[in-house]
Amino acid sequence: MNAKRMVGAGLVAALLVSLTISSQAGERSKTTTPKQVFVVNNGDASVSLVDLDDMKEVKRWKVGPRPYGIVVSQDGKTVAVGVEDEEKVKFYSLPDFKPKGEVKIGKMFNDHMVLTKDGKHILLANFYSDDVVGIDMATMKEDFRIKDCSAPHVVRYGPLNKHIFVTCKKITGVAIIDPDSRKRVQFHQLTVNPRSLTFSPDEAKVYFGSFWVNGFFEADLKTGKVTRLFSAEPPKDNAQNQEVTYHGVQAVHGNIILAANEGRSYVDAFDMASAKHLSRFSDVSKPCCIEPIPGTESKAHVLFSNIGDGTLQRVEVTSDGKMRSLGKAQVGKAPKRVAFLPVP
Repeated sequence: MNAKRMVGAGLVAALLVSLTISSQAGERSKTTTPKQVFVVNNGDASVSLVDLDDMKEVKRWKVGPRPYGIVVSQDGKTVAVGVEDEEKVKFYSLPDFKPKGEVKIGKMFNDHMVLTKDGKHILLANFYSDDVVGIDMATMKEDFRIKDCSAPHVVRYGPLNKHIFVTCKKITGVAIIDPDSRKRVQFHQLTVNPRSLTFSPDEAKVYFGSFWVNGFFEADLKTGKVTRLFSAEPPKDNAQNQEVTYHGVQAVHGNIILAANEGRSYVDAFDMASAKHLSRFSDVSKPCCIEPIPGTESKAHVLFSNIGDGTLQRVEVTSDGKMRSLGKAQVGKAPKRVAFLPVP
């Protein structure tokens, strides 16, 4: 074989390898979309398992009064639930949902939980202790505490998947945590009380709802200042002042923010850059939490937790901010946080 043929053959071989790898990667990416999700039913002491394809409840288990936070281990063999009236995180084996351990936390109130990216720890924002508690997923015991978070509430990774952001309710603001060094690395004090959290794609801006405000806020994390209010007029027949208005917020498509108005029972979509109101979706019942479904980023499928009628709802969001319901699963009373089962 001459030199040109050898080079050509090499290029063809390299192309075939590249196509094979791309194909395999594509196949793997298709399997990252979960098939099932857990949701805590805060009002009836239970956790429901929901099939995401047909949006039907598969099974429901009692876990204890006032469950709130929930995570699933990366291997899909364990689910952890914060049971707040028992002041503990309880662990259950999967798929049988049998008790396998628990850890005492102390007094709890709407304590959000997140699994670290390496899957080794749960980080729980413990409102009453001012700590973010690190719980070892393998031993099911407390491992460390990150101090000085001032009544932490929401705890979640930013889109860059490096830092964890925490809303703080006593000295109101947003704390930034490095989960590797287990330290609070920054704190932005704000003049409003954040009750939810989502981000611009570069994490330069955060967005959050608050109480008694018919809108949600943008804050610049470089300056630590509130920079804008996103708002849309409520219906004329439901425009009275309310303590609970916009609750959950979630960025989708990189440029759209969904905001769930729990008090008035609708979800609004806004353009992130212009703050323009894009659409309003009213086929909901006191929606509180919005959670994107992994692996559906291009289509932007999200879940709404409807505490009004006890449903978990799958919704598609178009690139221009329109919303369409893809089904509702009847679950328990007052559904809140969710955790997806990983695909084997």
